[in-house]
Amino acid sequence: MLDDIVGYRLRRAQVLVYQDYVRTVGSLDIRPAQFAAMTIIGANPGLSQTTLATTMGIDRSGAVILIDALEGKGLAARVPSKVDRRTYAIMLTDKGATTLAELKRMVAEHDNRVTACLGPEERVQLNSLLLRLYQG
Repeated sequence: MLDDIVGYRLRRAQVLVYQDYVRTVGSLDIRPAQFAAMTIIGANPGLSQTTLATTMGIDRSGAVILIDALEGKGLAARVPSKVDRRTYAIMLTDKGATTLAELKRMVAEHDNRVTACLGPEERVQLNSLLLRLYQG
């Protein structure tokens, strides 16, 4: 029965992907969600916590926890927003930008490694199917 359950297969694949991710970037101590947040912040400097949460598909409280962790590591900072005095803008620090550049290289190698058993078309198809699942 388990082999016919999409969630079971996704979880098995996720465990394999996560284990390789940890082996790849473990020395930097950046979790996948932190990498995702850093990537989004790096591409959208000055975004709000609410926008980050919406973009990542998580609760605002989850975004706060992510930002707190990144701030604690000196990778991101909250600064007063120039647009709305009631909110903070999130920026990568210089250390965060440098770390993100290194992480992007490492994660690209990791992604290529864990999808090496797929052909280029299969990889595109898998990404497309996964996107359809989480976008509904």
